[in-house]
Amino acid sequence: MCGILWHHCANAFAGKETFLEFDEDSLARGIDTSIFDEHPVFKELVPYVAARGPNYASFTRFGDKSWFSAVLSLREPLTKQCIDVADRFILQYNGEIYNIGNYTNDTQYFAHLLSVTGNVVQALRELRGEFAFTVFDKETNCLYFGRDSVGKRSLSYRVTPGKELYVSSVSGSRDGFTNCEANAIYVYDTRTGNVRCDQTIRLSPYEVSRTSDSSMEYLSAATQDLFDVLSRATGLRIESIHPLHKENKPIGILFSGGLDCSVIAALICRHLSKRKCNTKVELLNVGFENPRTGLKPGEVPDRLLARQSTFKLRELFPNIEIILIEVDVSYEEFLNHRNAIIDLIYPKQTEMDLSIAAAFYFASRGRGFKRVEGGITVPYERSGIVLFSGLGADELYGGYHKLANKTEEQRCAELQSQIRNIHDRNLDRDDKIISSHGVEVRYPFLDEEVIEFSVRLPINYKVNKLILRNMASELLDMEDISTEPKRAIQFGAKSAKMTKDGNKLGTDMLRAID
Repeated sequence: MCGILWHHCANAFAGKETFLEFDEDSLARGIDTSIFDEHPVFKELVPYVAARGPNYASFTRFGDKSWFSAVLSLREPLTKQCIDVADRFILQYNGEIYNIGNYTNDTQYFAHLLSVTGNVVQALRELRGEFAFTVFDKETNCLYFGRDSVGKRSLSYRVTPGKELYVSSVSGSRDGFTNCEANAIYVYDTRTGNVRCDQTIRLSPYEVSRTSDSSMEYLSAATQDLFDVLSRATGLRIESIHPLHKENKPIGILFSGGLDCSVIAALICRHLSKRKCNTKVELLNVGFENPRTGLKPGEVPDRLLARQSTFKLRELFPNIEIILIEVDVSYEEFLNHRNAIIDLIYPKQTEMDLSIAAAFYFASRGRGFKRVEGGITVPYERSGIVLFSGLGADELYGGYHKLANKTEEQRCAELQSQIRNIHDRNLDRDDKIISSHGVEVRYPFLDEEVIEFSVRLPINYKVNKLILRNMASELLDMEDISTEPKRAIQFGAKSAKMTKDGNKLGTDMLRAID
């Protein structure tokens, strides 16, 4: 995972060349941003981008173009960015590629493809993973930028009539920034100041099948196939973790205790059991003090469910050390961080976005406690730097309550809309929030192979996540968890409607609190 910031301002710094490096210690202390005083917006964005990559950062300026790159090193060797490729391309890359063959480092693999093909679009179409990128082509004076076919990494841009462009992993509350669409390849010509977007990474969008299996004849076979493809996607995301520091880092899971995250947790534990390694699993569960309901963090529905599901996982995998990190958030602490969260999620500005983002913000920060023998609680802080999420299951398998009473044709259209728009509805916001703590989130349900398989499933398997519940019960021995109803994180953690103004709707725009 990395942070990307790119800027061009025609003739602003002609002839001026700069290269600066920042190591872990200097990043931990905080970068002296006064060195960027010449461009105030760039200066303001640097701390956001630096927070995403605590292992290394650099600033590069050639003439009227500037790069700031921050690196969280998760695949050996540490690859400093930005990268000069074949003396033609300058690459910034944020994310993971899972089809890299014999290469150990995905950034170097992308650089290799650029060097071999000499074609940015062709190289991008070779990639399978979750990523955002900028590639500057010195020969054509064009910048290519964008996100993967699903949009699992955030990226925004701002272009002005004065031939000026910013591209950034996170924009904060700066007017004029637009989130990049998933799958789109943006091309900015530094000579004209124009941006075009007429090519895509995947040539055809995901199409949800309208077929139905009324007799459920193929449900058992389809369940096994789903298990296989989802297990493979989870394994790829485990095997590619070998961070800069050699200690055996735990694997973290954003954990409500519900079906989706429990399935991912079980698949992770299965892989770790087969590898016979001593990697710990950290389950990150958040609960909020909610003045409107009077509930304490330890009383919210997701906390109670997480304890039950953790007990079941420990029963299934006694050889894996599974740690439930209970993250309690007081109302006062929420208010203290509210403005920072709102700033990070821009341009999202609704009450629902804030309540979801707040849950992910405190969960991924991971400051809480664990219970030891005798039920005693001791402080515990997350140490895993790769977090897994169950996001995508509702969109793929019909988990939302509003789908239950729709016709098959209506459900098909709704699911197609959800998976195509998940980059804007969820992923951009969530990546900005979670990555602000210097960690990376991975989504097995949103693996391209999983999506391609899942959209072809009969539409009647996608009522209330029928096929996923069947998989949990039949193949993972999680029958009790498989019957748990869908509950959105903001309601399970009680981060929604926290004030006594109970008339607020999720779609209401945020307003200041005195």
